Amino acid sequence: MKKAFLFFMVIALLLIGVAGAQEEETGPSPETGGVFSLGEVVVRAKGDNVAKIATVETIDEERMDLTASENVSDAIDTLPGVFLSVGTKNERNFSVRGFDQRYVPVFYDGIPINVPNDGYIDTGKLPTANIAQITLTKGNPSVLYGPNAMGGVINILSKKPERQLEGEFAVGFREVKTMNYEAYIGSSLDKFYFTANGSFLDSDGFRLSGDFKPGENQGKGTRENSDIDQKSGAAKIGFVPADGHEYALGINTVKSEWGLPPGAYTDRPRFWRFTDWEKTTWYLIGDSEITDHLRTKIRLYRDTYENVLDSYDDDTYTTQTRKYAFHSTYNDYSNGGSLTVHTTWLPRNTTCFSFHYKEDVHKEQDDYNDEWERYESEMFSLGIEDDFGILDNLSFVVGTSYDIQSPKYANGGELRDDDDTFNPQAGLYWTSTEDLGLHMSVGKKTRFPTLLELYSGLFGRNIPNPSLKAEDAVNYEIGAEKPLAANSSVRLNLFCSDVKSLIVKKEMAPRIYQYQNIGKAQFRGLEASFKSGFFENNMFELHYTYLDARDRSPERTSDHLEENSEHKIYVSDLYETTDWLSFFAKMQWNSKRWYQDWDTGEWNTLNGFITVDLKAIATLAKGITLEAGVTNLFDENYSLSPGYPREGRAFFSMLRTSF
Repeated sequence: MKKAFLFFMVIALLLIGVAGAQEEETGPSPETGGVFSLGEVVVRAKGDNVAKIATVETIDEERMDLTASENVSDAIDTLPGVFLSVGTKNERNFSVRGFDQRYVPVFYDGIPINVPNDGYIDTGKLPTANIAQITLTKGNPSVLYGPNAMGGVINILSKKPERQLEGEFAVGFREVKTMNYEAYIGSSLDKFYFTANGSFLDSDGFRLSGDFKPGENQGKGTRENSDIDQKSGAAKIGFVPADGHEYALGINTVKSEWGLPPGAYTDRPRFWRFTDWEKTTWYLIGDSEITDHLRTKIRLYRDTYENVLDSYDDDTYTTQTRKYAFHSTYNDYSNGGSLTVHTTWLPRNTTCFSFHYKEDVHKEQDDYNDEWERYESEMFSLGIEDDFGILDNLSFVVGTSYDIQSPKYANGGELRDDDDTFNPQAGLYWTSTEDLGLHMSVGKKTRFPTLLELYSGLFGRNIPNPSLKAEDAVNYEIGAEKPLAANSSVRLNLFCSDVKSLIVKKEMAPRIYQYQNIGKAQFRGLEASFKSGFFENNMFELHYTYLDARDRSPERTSDHLEENSEHKIYVSDLYETTDWLSFFAKMQWNSKRWYQDWDTGEWNTLNGFITVDLKAIATLAKGITLEAGVTNLFDENYSLSPGYPREGRAFFSMLRTSF
């Protein structure tokens, strides 16, 4: 019955587009400003209030260059409400307002790129070389993004050429023996355009703080097994046959090999390396402005993920003879597509319909000569959203999605029935004065369990639980923002999320676990931001985050939750001394964070920390800049996960050219 309902809804949406195609075409699309606007899910055009009922943070290419953000992880770390963590796999994870990465899907030009097995993607492996803009939507993002957007969404937008020929090249050097090359070229020729880029990162690892106290598995100096060798590239070709119509075919790929540093003080160190890690995304996007009141957009994609994780006998990383050694291989892929229809037939209303389909397949081989395991699931989502202009300065946005997860195959094991959920949300945006914007929203969001949570045995240490249901959250938000004189602005947001049916990892026996729907949590807090250009040749930014993240589970042993600080302060300042010389500094403070020792069950804290980065920027000639600076200026010794110390002081330089 559900499949029939979905089928007829899709047919209805397609018929709307076919019928509208018989009407007259409209005028040209707005300027993109170097951003591939075809990759947007919610078009943040003037008068579009769907994005304004939530908090949307935008990082453009200039900000990424200014903050020396070489990957997406570095870039989003400069935003309020975002907390990074780096743990046992040396992968960069993040949380947004308390929700970890499983609850905040990552999109590339509107294409979901999360790993099918566990819902994560290492944003530290996504270089910024071909990125024009990153948007983070917090609270209640549009239902047009599809399922699992419980804690927000991140959409990475690639570049789109504006000139007949344009390009960029950058080469950087950093301690310890780290080299980074980036190249981009693009061309816009009448009805066609194309882009291509590549980047290469080769590093012997990173140096620890001089204050680090050596442990059983880590001495002074360079972090053990922290090297990385990574190559990435992207290409896109676009076709604009007529005004209001645009189509693009693209590919984005990252191939990496890196080490996983062992815990510095543990008596059970892991000698692990990702000897292969590859993520490739193919996609086709088409946008048709069929009439003055009707626009459709379609996306089709295939996203693949392969990796080989090797566990070795010892710190020589050469032999695999001991019982704990293994050669684990993942071969995953996702196939999917989406259709959105935007209409303005009703006066003062913009109504949107969406349909999403995604097939996730996870295949794994736990060791050499072991049999391959296979797990599959499908997800469907139908959404409707309406932006109603009640008054010229007051808009009401209401929407809902109907989401379904359908497990298809569990390596021959037990399958549960389909799980479905409705996710309604509503919000108001009010311009109370000429330039004071106020918004409020409330919405129900869910996250379906991942294939790992449903079926994984984790080398015999986890009991599969195919009966897991979706997690639910109700997100509340109220906020205000106001531009000020001299290119300045101020923003304040208050938020609260009540989470139930939380999937938690419960210990069933010593070192034996199972994921269960027994958790509850509450995340509440505030974000305050201030940007100032009052002083000549100076741009100042300050933001503060307060997060009260509490475990409310009935069987909890503590109110604490891991991987989040209660307070975060970010300060940056750009000072242009002359036309050719500028200085940039940024400081970040994170308060202490809690973690649980899984061996003893006790809760402990990691110390808070302050990091300061400083650099000089010299314009040598038109389109040529040279940067030199230092990260972690005061050589702070800090960790984001227990036993995994982060970088100490490091000097760097970067030469950039563009044409």
